[in-house]
Amino acid sequence: MATRMYDEVHWYMEEVGARVVAKTGIPSDRHHVGKLMLQSLQDDPDFVLQIDGATGESETFGSALDRSIRCAISLTNMGLKKGDVMVLMGPNHLDFCIPHNAAFYLGIMVASVDTTLGVNELRDLFHMNRPNIIFGQSEKMKDIEKALTLSEVEAKLVTFDNDGRHTSLAQLLDVQDKEAIKNFKPTDLDPEETVGYLTSTSGTTGVPKTAMLTHKNLTIGMPYIWVNFSNFPTPTKLVIVTSPAQWLSAGIHYVFSSVFKYTRLQSSAPITPEHFAELVNTYKPTFLATSPNMMVTMMANAKCDFTCFEYVGLGGSAVSQDVIDEVKKKAQTDEVYILYGMSEASGMTVQNDMYSVAGSYGRPIHGIQTKLVDPITNKVITEPNVPGELWYKGPIVFKGYYNNPEVTKEVITEDGWLKSGDIFYRDQYWNLFFVERYKLLLKYRNHQVSPVEIETVIMKHPGVLHAAVTGIPDRECGDLVVACVVPKPGCSPTAQEIKDLVKETLKSTMVKRGNDAVHWYMEEVGARVVAKTGIPSDRHHLGKLILHSLQDDPDFILQIDGATGESETFGSALDRSIRCAVSLTNMGLKQGDVMVLMGPNHIDYCIPHTAGLFLGLKVASIDATLCVNELKQLFETNRPKIIFAQTKKLGDINEALSASKVDAKIVTFDNISIYKTMTELLNDADEASVKKFQPTDFDPSSTIAFLTSTSGTTGIPKTAMITHENLAISLPYIWKTMSKFPSPIKISFVVSPAQWITTGFNYIFSPVLKFTRLQTSKPVTPEHFGDLVNKYRKLTQSEDVFIHYGMSELSGTAFVHDCPAPPGSCGRPAGSFDCKLVDPETHKEVTEPHVQGELWFKGPAVFKGYHNNPEVTRETFSDDGWFRCGDIFYRDESWNVYFVERYKSLLKYNNHQVSPLEVEMVIMKHPGVLQVAVTGIPDRECGDLVVACVVPKPGCSLTAQEIKDLVKENLTDTKHLRGGVIFMKSLPITSASKINRQKLKELALTMRRE
Repeated sequence: MATRMYDEVHWYMEEVGARVVAKTGIPSDRHHVGKLMLQSLQDDPDFVLQIDGATGESETFGSALDRSIRCAISLTNMGLKKGDVMVLMGPNHLDFCIPHNAAFYLGIMVASVDTTLGVNELRDLFHMNRPNIIFGQSEKMKDIEKALTLSEVEAKLVTFDNDGRHTSLAQLLDVQDKEAIKNFKPTDLDPEETVGYLTSTSGTTGVPKTAMLTHKNLTIGMPYIWVNFSNFPTPTKLVIVTSPAQWLSAGIHYVFSSVFKYTRLQSSAPITPEHFAELVNTYKPTFLATSPNMMVTMMANAKCDFTCFEYVGLGGSAVSQDVIDEVKKKAQTDEVYILYGMSEASGMTVQNDMYSVAGSYGRPIHGIQTKLVDPITNKVITEPNVPGELWYKGPIVFKGYYNNPEVTKEVITEDGWLKSGDIFYRDQYWNLFFVERYKLLLKYRNHQVSPVEIETVIMKHPGVLHAAVTGIPDRECGDLVVACVVPKPGCSPTAQEIKDLVKETLKSTMVKRGNDAVHWYMEEVGARVVAKTGIPSDRHHLGKLILHSLQDDPDFILQIDGATGESETFGSALDRSIRCAVSLTNMGLKQGDVMVLMGPNHIDYCIPHTAGLFLGLKVASIDATLCVNELKQLFETNRPKIIFAQTKKLGDINEALSASKVDAKIVTFDNISIYKTMTELLNDADEASVKKFQPTDFDPSSTIAFLTSTSGTTGIPKTAMITHENLAISLPYIWKTMSKFPSPIKISFVVSPAQWITTGFNYIFSPVLKFTRLQTSKPVTPEHFGDLVNKYRKLTQSEDVFIHYGMSELSGTAFVHDCPAPPGSCGRPAGSFDCKLVDPETHKEVTEPHVQGELWFKGPAVFKGYHNNPEVTRETFSDDGWFRCGDIFYRDESWNVYFVERYKSLLKYNNHQVSPLEVEMVIMKHPGVLQVAVTGIPDRECGDLVVACVVPKPGCSLTAQEIKDLVKENLTDTKHLRGGVIFMKSLPITSASKINRQKLKELALTMRRE
């Protein structure tokens, strides 16, 4: 079973938002719900937006666009404006969405209200919401008028149908001004402050309260319902809306059916089991989100084929595993998930997906910070498996209750935490398990009793359709538990059966961080760039992102050379990199040309690096220690047009250029040279060109940013082509554990050599994310490392240590630690990839946990291929586009991934696979071992004889027998050191500082083995 790219929905929202911003020039418009709707409806006028299953009527994007614009014009002419309140009361007919959309265009607050409310209930709501206009059915108008009088509120009235007394929707849409329709523009507004929905909460604690959800709340919070989908637009074909129009679960589809381009199947008739069956059998909807109670009722009574549903979400009340299993069986799909959320949190707050542990509601969505709190003491619960109230913080948290500051203060703490009112406990990996609504918990003799827990037990009785548990007050005991049971049709369970079932079954880490913050920040920076340029794809143009970020804060320290003490600000680096770009252009360098950089991590290194990204050059950072033959091979592959290097390396460079027959310009970083120096290059730039400089326009999805050498463990290093879009999407994942942006950290200590991609992402993202790079132009020896840490210690604080796994071909990191990962795990696949484990011999997918396989990847962060090497590129990709990483992993049930070994490094002894890494880990436990690498000696009969190459610690005397005995005591017979032990002074390494397995195997054949 392959994993999905669970961030696909956010990239699509980013794309739609970027197209809007490119037109308007307002960065915040990416969260303006009205403008997003308008853009989306314009995109495909013939697409069917909605179907009324009761009447068979349907409406296209184009029709809904025209009608909603006409409605918005009439509302404006009636004096309605941003901040006014519109009440909508009606069934899910085709007209309901027209004033709904118009209100979002204009910044009017939409309050969808239950049509079954009586006069007194309407009076209370109108008194609270103070509507300026009300849309309703004609038969409800008398109650509405009475309620308005009682609440002393004046509001304009419009009927969806025509009663002859009030303005009708048809009359409202009769706009004759064609120019006004043609030139209509939504109202400009601040999405962070402007309220989109006034939505009534469940009201389980009294009179319903009205939650204020802003445009930004909705655009960030609501898309999380779609994280289990990877095809955008149109993640699903047909959504059946069974919720009444006033529920937020219906509002989600009124907002996003146009933005995500899917059709809504709704009905103006009540959703009975019979009508539900008619809708399903007629239209074959593919998506259903409903309550577990309704689902149980429909499965018991609706005569329809549930197999049309590709996805079923259950929420609104407690969901048992039995119900989930029954739905999976009925619908014949594994895509059945628990949906848990709150109106006050803009929808979903917990993500239930393929990773979720059975019985859990899932883990907190990436958009929020989460903690469990003792509801009595308000102390944070730091241990797993301890119940507490779930609290949230983040951009999905609502603005408060409308005209109700007192209740708002009760649910939102002074430091911005929203109290959910729900009791959960968590396991050590932050899988959440629902217990009960805090105020619904019963107390029997000072023991808390969860109604949900008892209801779950009773629902296991085969004769029970529904069950609800409550308490009878008792002076002595507190609450006496009582069960209210609805039998299934034709069944007659007895009270004693229920009591016995209950009797037999039941006996008498601090904060989870919201880790989508980096993506929101990248979206914000990208939107500001797009607003300036008008080009939607510029949100992935690394050069423009860097330029904009450097301009933001000229005095911020960008980089420090720990060897010299020199530092440089954003402003200085901006000026120098622009001058470099101008001079490179004057020298004839253009988009697609290759720039080679060779040097240590000094202050000058990033200047041509950044200039190259401005211009669309391919930046190839190369190991400065390579010899002539290695340089020749690289130059033949990369064909550089210009090379930046230190003077002392020019002899080797010239010899390699001559041997490879490549003609390249040379610039030296230092000033002792017969060639053009960096200083001269910067001085050559004319002031007029510097002042008006703009980065080159190009397509980030196809323009190569980096040519990066892979590790070369299997031979000559290959050069991976990584695009601007690859990097813009992939590299932020390394910051997923951070929640403060900009400046998620103060300083990043760069210890990798300049040619590594781990250094490259620091060069790109230190200006964009606004942190300082501490690097050094000297070799990073243990002594120098210690000096730098001690000198800059006050700037560096770390509480988190993670295993990071990545590849050049994946544009960086492949896994994320979005929640605490099990010990030894690399984390779970990043949202930028589809992943699957595959048997490397048979190429069959490995679907079971704890079974080893090669990890394959697919997605927008996967590289474009190897530069000038189509043969190896073809070997690396499957016919259907999957990238084979060459590494063996296994996974657990929650898709936490564990590294085993490089596939080509595995040994075979008598048909048993032997992992060198496993043997190495055992040998490293010996106190006298500094380094070890395990390889194999070919044997005609057995395959590979395992041999250990050991580097002893200084001053330690090891014997081969000690090493052999250690392995023998810890590992099975097939992994014993039959090839012997070789003692070495050092291990052979590649240019990427990894063990050179090919060279190691050659040495093992020639050196003395003990």
